[in-house]
Amino acid sequence: MGSLWILEVGLNRRMILKATGAGIAARLGVPVSSLGAMFATAPARAQQADTFPSGPVRIVVPVNPGGNADRIARMLAQNLAKLWQQTVIVDNVPGAHTSLGVNRVVRAAPNGHTLLSSGDQLAINAALGRKLPYSETEVRGVTRTIVNSQVLVVRPGLGVKHFDDYVALLKRQPGEVSAALPIGYGSIYHLAVEMLNQRLGTQTNNIPYAGGAPAMLDILGGHVDGALIDISGTIQNIQKRELIPLAVTSPERSKVLPDVPTFHELGVSDFVIESWQGVFVPRATPNKVVEVLNRDITAVLRSREFAEPLEEQGFVIAPDSAESLDQIVARDIALFRKVAATAGIKPE
Repeated sequence: MGSLWILEVGLNRRMILKATGAGIAARLGVPVSSLGAMFATAPARAQQADTFPSGPVRIVVPVNPGGNADRIARMLAQNLAKLWQQTVIVDNVPGAHTSLGVNRVVRAAPNGHTLLSSGDQLAINAALGRKLPYSETEVRGVTRTIVNSQVLVVRPGLGVKHFDDYVALLKRQPGEVSAALPIGYGSIYHLAVEMLNQRLGTQTNNIPYAGGAPAMLDILGGHVDGALIDISGTIQNIQKRELIPLAVTSPERSKVLPDVPTFHELGVSDFVIESWQGVFVPRATPNKVVEVLNRDITAVLRSREFAEPLEEQGFVIAPDSAESLDQIVARDIALFRKVAATAGIKPE
């Protein structure tokens, strides 16, 4: 059984149909102008609002409660419930590298009332050739929600202050410098480390961990030399100078780490890799329903209530088109498949 979290709103459906743009904007904490695209399509949009959502909406989260993916899904559910004046259920269905939760959505009715909040693991599972009860093509994208870039950090005692120093150390001591893998082998972090080694012609001693917290503890304790790890999970330690940041994996510098260069700036121009989360639905979900979901979720993502606390932690709010998300999944599958094949990474 998954873990359920239900947010109910007592207002009935007629009230949202009578609500003004200003009222909806006030609930979300955004300017009325930012909701214009959502409500300006008048008759057709009003008719869709009449029928969708027509009942409770379930957001399946294929990981355990408590992590960033779960927290972001709950924030999304809370704000969508306000917007829709409808019950929104967060259903945690962890297991089998997220495939149990994904399969539940694949098998759901394609009416927009069952959503999947998942991320790069969807592409990783396909890239590694894991045995899955579905194909990644059986879901379609609605929009990305957030991007969580990684930062290369090292412990202060390593004697490394700059990226060039780190590369020189790797080449002097091949296979001796340790790198933590926050959620183990076959994860986005494992692929990122191997991809960087492939770009640099180096080798690290990779150490798997069950999560980001134990990995961080060992880096801070001086037991592991460093890691490629999410900015959001390291920003406080970096600000306290407990970790030395060398480079970020995003195309541009992070707003919360403006003094840390990108790998591109440092001469590793073909190294961009980012964790991300997005919303998906069963493949047969009608285009009109996907369009409504995209509009409404985008409005939530751009609201101050949703965006500000996440941006302060280093997340990037990343709404885009449904087509764009499908392209990102296909791109990441191709990239990860190539990296995994070169590194000899096999599914467990």
